[in-house]
Order: sequence, then structure tokens, then C-alpha cells
Amino acid sequence: MLIIDPQNDFLSEGGVVWDLVGEGVKENHVVEHLVQLKQTAKEIGIPVVYSPHYYSDEEFSSWSHLNPIDRLMFDRKMFRKGTWGAEFHPQLQPDENTIVLSPHKALSNFWSGDVQIQLRQRNIQTIILAGMSANLCVESHLRDAIEHGFDVLVVKDATTGPGKEATQAAYVNYGLIANEVVTTEKIIHRLEQAAEKQAAKPMA
Repeated sequence: MLIIDPQNDFLSEGGVVWDLVGEGVKENHVVEHLVQLKQTAKEIGIPVVYSPHYYSDEEFSSWSHLNPIDRLMFDRKMFRKGTWGAEFHPQLQPDENTIVLSPHKALSNFWSGDVQIQLRQRNIQTIILAGMSANLCVESHLRDAIEHGFDVLVVKDATTGPGKEATQAAYVNYGLIANEVVTTEKIIHRLEQAAEKQAAKPMA
């Protein structure tokens, strides 16, 4: 289970982009769904992987080649290392079942982090993808995961974007790119069923 940017700047009121994503976070019950997904994964023994986003003060002052979303994040000092906004949401603190990846600097950890080696070393082929935000980092992780040969299920009600149009655009692309698009309720049910079947198998 790969959760993207479960940090205060995205998921908590008072985060630096709450004015852009807060309505969608509340409407989709993103935090509640991420908590449910994380708890279910822990109960049935599926590793949870966090792909966080951090920037240092030195990066804020020295980077020169910024696209529009970079500029927005840099202007607002989003994910500023060492601040409350960069911390994990209080309900989504890492535990012993959580693998925290090195931070991604662009939109995807496949380019600037260690997601691929962490997954491959654990023989993980199928990714359940959720987190923030729908049309940016989540979609970028999805595209790169598919390009690298992973199977990806996106949990559409465990993410949102900066506004309804951005979120809907992401949903359209999920349907064209992901192996499957699911809801939190649906994927939890399937995971629990699979775990029950596995537990019922006779020992060899």
C-alpha cells in the first residue's frame, strides 16, 4: 500500500494549501479513508509505504528551474523541512508496519527517491495507491509505476486534487492508466476476503 504525501500541508486545516484542497479532503473523507486503509493493511500483514515530500531552506533559495506547481509550493514554503506542515498527519503517524521512503523532490518518487528498490527488494508487484494529491503526485506515481511494470490499483476516494476539475481530470486518467480504480470500501473488503481465504488454507 503506497500512500503519497500524508502530511499536514495537504491533510490538515492550516496547511499551506488547505485553501486549494481542503474542501476535497473533507468531501472525500480522505484522512478517514487513509486511516482505514493503513489499519487494514497492518491487520492483514501488508506493508504500508509512505512517499513523503520535503524541501530545505537551501533548496527554497537556490532552485532556479521551477514549473508552476513548483513555484506555488516554493512561494508557500510547502513541505518545509522541520516545520509542522511537513510532518505526517497526527492520525497517520508511521508505525512498525510503515516503510518511509526517501523524499521525492519532483512529483514522483520513481525519479528522485528509492521507491522502486524498496518495492522490488520486497518482491512487491501490486501497488494499492492513495494519498495526495490526485492529479499531481498520485497520478505521477501511478504513471511511473505502470511504466516500471507494476500493477496499480488507485483508491479514488482516498485522494483529492486542488478543486473539482483537477480531481475529475485525475479520475479520468486513472481509468485510462491504472489496472483498476477502486473505493476504500471495495478494496478493504477484497483484502479482508483474501486474508480469510489465505488463513483457511490447510498447512502443507
